[in-house]
Amino acid sequence: MDKKLKMGVGIGGPSIIMIFVALCLTTLGALSLMTANADWKLTQKAADALTEYYAADNEVEEILASVDADLKAGHPLENDSFVIPISDRQNLAVELKSEGTRYTVLSRKIMPASQWDYDQFKTEFDDSITE
Repeated sequence: MDKKLKMGVGIGGPSIIMIFVALCLTTLGALSLMTANADWKLTQKAADALTEYYAADNEVEEILASVDADLKAGHPLENDSFVIPISDRQNLAVELKSEGTRYTVLSRKIMPASQWDYDQFKTEFDDSITE
């Protein structure tokens, strides 16, 4: 009865746990990187849109300054509305009202550059029930 008692170091369980933790942290890091990249792209799009809007708004203010100078010089208002392109998809539309030597901005709004063509996607559905 020579039984030797072997006490080995049990590294199987802790190794599996460490591998699982490393995989979880790697996955979390990859997801964080993807989210940060998506947020960066969205921020760039928003910054570009804002820059385009303010460039168009600046052009509107220059036109309004020239309209103001023309009205003060006694010239009548030629156009009571104008449209400035913001981007290829949006325009800034401004409508004015002349009151002697002054003007009032009636509306200043962002409009789509093109209208949706509903007829292009017009489909007819057959609602009849077939047995």
